Amino acid sequence: MMQTFLRCFLLTCTLCCAAAVRGGEYPERPVRLLVPFPPGGASDFAGRALAAGLTETLGQQFIVDNRGGASGVIATELAVKSAPNGYTLFLGNVNSQAINPHIFKMTVDPVKEMVAISPVITVPSVIVGHVSVTGSTLKEFLGHALHSGRDIRVGVANLSTPGRFIMMAFLKSIGVKVVEVPYNGAGPALTALLAGETEILGVTVISAVGPVKSGRLKALAAATAERVSLLPDVPTMAELGYPGIVYGQWNGLFGPAALPRSMVMKLHEATTSTMKKEPLVQRVNASGADAVSSRSPEEYGAFVRGESVRWAKIIRASGLAVGK
Repeated sequence: MMQTFLRCFLLTCTLCCAAAVRGGEYPERPVRLLVPFPPGGASDFAGRALAAGLTETLGQQFIVDNRGGASGVIATELAVKSAPNGYTLFLGNVNSQAINPHIFKMTVDPVKEMVAISPVITVPSVIVGHVSVTGSTLKEFLGHALHSGRDIRVGVANLSTPGRFIMMAFLKSIGVKVVEVPYNGAGPALTALLAGETEILGVTVISAVGPVKSGRLKALAAATAERVSLLPDVPTMAELGYPGIVYGQWNGLFGPAALPRSMVMKLHEATTSTMKKEPLVQRVNASGADAVSSRSPEEYGAFVRGESVRWAKIIRASGLAVGK
């Protein structure tokens, strides 16, 4: 009798200790979502949409923490070095994961030292111009610039913007003289374009659609395979005679490489569920973006590694000076 009691007592103690070690179900407290750019751009939009969705899905608050500066490098390094406990996550994008490592001296490797959890949003890009520029399309504008032989002022939202490498290489290849004017994010770059400091700018549809529809900017071309639904009258680069100039912005959820597998899977499932909810899909589509998902974290990780390889080649081919 006494032995049976002792065995039950010891088993109960063991189970209680194990439960104490495991703790409650993740997440037990608010989660910080680092966004590597200031408010106002595509990454901020994606981060806030995801944070609101995960808050509803997982029943715990996800808080957006915008950490702009150094084209996203500061936030990336902070995310890699954070504790792998699931309470600091990262809203990475094509800049932070696939471009920055090839153009900046970084203390971390965001591909090797982060785990890719799930894609979130993809956003097409358009080339917009100040209302004073000549022509209603990019081809007309560039034709006038070539005829006059003058320099054109091209805004750059940040040094790792995908379109920077493709567009600069393209403009130089056709003989257009270019003066790059860099800014710290899409917001400042758009403000400068609206003020006439620059003439054209490659930017996401999310950032451009408002000023274009209000008549404050001209939409000169879509850097997409097909016309953008929110700007259906804007021709694609291919339609203007410039095939191959296609680029955009993608965003996804990442964590430190040592994040436990159970948390990775839970976050992948929650993010996938979140991005398929009809109200969120409609909100994302209304901005000109697309909610996306992957079958597994491994599938998304393979995509990110492939993008890193692809952009390394594009950057080398552009011949632009980089920060390494």
